[in-house]
Amino acid sequence: MRLEFIAITCIIWIALSFGSICIAEEDKKTDAPQDFVMCTGWHALCTDSLDCIMHDDKADCNCMRVNETHFVLTSEIQDTEVKNLTQAKCTREHPCDIDQAPVCAAIRTGQYEVNGTKYDWVSTYSYRGWCSLLKRNFTPCDQNTTGYSGDKYWAICDCAPCVENQNASNPDKPLICECRVRNETFVGMNGSCTGENGGIMSSMSPLLWDFQNNTYPFPIPGYEYVQGACAELKSDPLPPRSS
Repeated sequence: MRLEFIAITCIIWIALSFGSICIAEEDKKTDAPQDFVMCTGWHALCTDSLDCIMHDDKADCNCMRVNETHFVLTSEIQDTEVKNLTQAKCTREHPCDIDQAPVCAAIRTGQYEVNGTKYDWVSTYSYRGWCSLLKRNFTPCDQNTTGYSGDKYWAICDCAPCVENQNASNPDKPLICECRVRNETFVGMNGSCTGENGGIMSSMSPLLWDFQNNTYPFPIPGYEYVQGACAELKSDPLPPRSS
């Protein structure tokens, strides 16, 4: 893509569990794809999957089954046809409203296809349980740091295909999602850099989290409401009056 000098935030990863994107400088004449599209309905949620089992460059993660508003990172859609349709229709100049994106219909109707197989369940991102997740003390995990102790690998579950687990040991996680595996720095989602039960965690890049302020460093759909829901119930102080 030819690039001109319009500064756009560069985002390396999101994971709600979460996938990689880079919103680079944009050509003035190019109507770039919308970064996130909003959908409603059922989806898989892997933000609390801390014991994913690796197999080659993938990991099987036990994930939740959630029915609520969610959003999809368009660059991570794994159904090539649906991705092309979504990015062509939903652009920054002509953004899709909620449920208008082709990927929403594909997820809702079980027409999301990966490697020739159609899936009834797809891992996307929503805020279910986010307040409790924030209390876990997110941790930066850099394998290249001297004396590092923790996992080298982690799972990215954005737009991963999922199936029902007929023998799920945890009824709150009845889906198995096949997530991609990364070997690079990540966010420890459970207060440490080590997964649970011998597995690896579903996570995101530390570039996507402001550890000092405990928030995203860029706009995420709906997060302003989540912040308010998680905050203590009290009045905020007024700023000092200028003389």
